[in-house]
Amino acid sequence: MAGTLEYLRWRGDLSFKERPFNSVDVSLFASIIYLPVDKSAKGHTLSEVAEKLRVLPSFQVQMKDLAGDQVLLLPKSPRLGKVKILNWTNRLEKDPYPLQFTAATFRLTDNKIIIVYRGTDSSLIGWNEDMNMNYMPKVYGQDVAAEFPHDKIYLAGHSKGGNYAEYALSVAEPDLQDRIIKAFSFDGPGFFHQVWKAPGFVRALPKMKTYLPEASIIGTMLDHPEHVLIVKSTAPMVQQHDPRRWSVGRDSFVLAEGLTSGARSLRHFFIDFNHSIPEKQRGELWDALFQAFDELNITDIFQITAHKLLGTVRFSRVIMSLEPETRRYVLHMFGEIINALRGNISLPFSESDFALYPKSNDSNKAPIFFEFYDKTVPSLLPEEIKQRFLAEKENERKKLK
Repeated sequence: MAGTLEYLRWRGDLSFKERPFNSVDVSLFASIIYLPVDKSAKGHTLSEVAEKLRVLPSFQVQMKDLAGDQVLLLPKSPRLGKVKILNWTNRLEKDPYPLQFTAATFRLTDNKIIIVYRGTDSSLIGWNEDMNMNYMPKVYGQDVAAEFPHDKIYLAGHSKGGNYAEYALSVAEPDLQDRIIKAFSFDGPGFFHQVWKAPGFVRALPKMKTYLPEASIIGTMLDHPEHVLIVKSTAPMVQQHDPRRWSVGRDSFVLAEGLTSGARSLRHFFIDFNHSIPEKQRGELWDALFQAFDELNITDIFQITAHKLLGTVRFSRVIMSLEPETRRYVLHMFGEIINALRGNISLPFSESDFALYPKSNDSNKAPIFFEFYDKTVPSLLPEEIKQRFLAEKENERKKLK
């Protein structure tokens, strides 16, 4: 089935006046933000930047993948090629805390702009920041809004960048929230309940929209109280994290029936992990793991994943350098993830504790998932589903007697 790059070929010659700006366009911006561009792009169009990248020696290896296809298409696609870059910011720092942050602002029309946040790159600084969930988009969003005070604003991002977009909306002052049209997240990991229960987040919820692929991995990590749509993809499970591999029909994504059994079982593991290990201990676990990476001079995730044998040796060294208690938690965590992916793909949900796990396309009809396994958090399931779930648990208790 066709994807977003095919959409760019079909619709690339049509302006936003001819065919309105839509979610597929937004996802393309969420992919463009990964291109190796810096602040010198300010004032240039995407077409001009793409032409520069196309002949750049350091970019030639990417000309053979989806990023290369995108770069080749942009100059031939006035719809996005004529879009002007208003700002491009890159920050990669280790001190005083790990930070990998990239964001850019684009001019869509005379009175509309879009701010796009990049997700995690391959640097381990970026991965470490993911795990600590240090949110940094607030200042960038406020600065852009102050620079363009008369514009309506879209926010968008992929993966961690999607979290940034929705978080930036949630922490904006009410007058700025009112200027924001929508915040889009593409396979973002979601939020802990401490974040989405905040008054600003609750106020901003109607303007949030999240798209997850049907076999999502990253998108199952945390909670999604916002409007969520599940999208079809024919790519393997791991590759579905890239929105360019999602199915598109005309001007929109093709919706799936719901999350696959593999994605739902993985979500079950993440809920268990998030609530079985105390928050402080989780933080210490990730700090120790990334400190070990640093001491062994592993700075890029490709040092672990690019070559299977060498990657295994490097990762084993990292694991063995940890304290025994931390090592036990890390091995447990990765073991559970592997088991969820391998053993539960065909899990018989009708016989499981989470048989009533919501599978809806649309969180306006039923929540995709909340923390209803955690008895310390009030359930937000619709009452009918909640009662059925409790009745099932009571029947199981009686059987055990």
